[in-house]
Amino acid sequence: MLADFTIHIHEARKPLAVQVKIHDSTAALRMAAKKHAIAWDDKDADFSDTCGICHCFHMQGDPVVALVRLAPPHIGAGVVAHEMAHAAVHLWEVQHKWETKHRITNGKDEWFCWVLGELVRQTTIQLIERKIY
Repeated sequence: MLADFTIHIHEARKPLAVQVKIHDSTAALRMAAKKHAIAWDDKDADFSDTCGICHCFHMQGDPVVALVRLAPPHIGAGVVAHEMAHAAVHLWEVQHKWETKHRITNGKDEWFCWVLGELVRQTTIQLIERKIY
């Protein structure tokens, strides 16, 4: 494991966080993703083409609602932003209690865009500090 850190979102109605794991290789990422899926009773999940993944969940009392897995060589800005967008959408859903009236639309997307920027910003800082970038 190259890195394991948690990004806390303080601008939310309740504590929310995303855990980020940077695996040593794509093979290690895929194996960890498979173990996670089995633990969540998804034994048929196929990760053979996975280069990055965001597992989304919500457990009462736990601020961590997503786990993003990344691994070299698929660790550029595009993959980071893509996986963090999945996390940001899930954070939006939790923040707005899955109410359909709070769909992400142009003009009602400021919090989502802020969260996405914060996730990518903090991930990039961690990757630089850990000399992965």
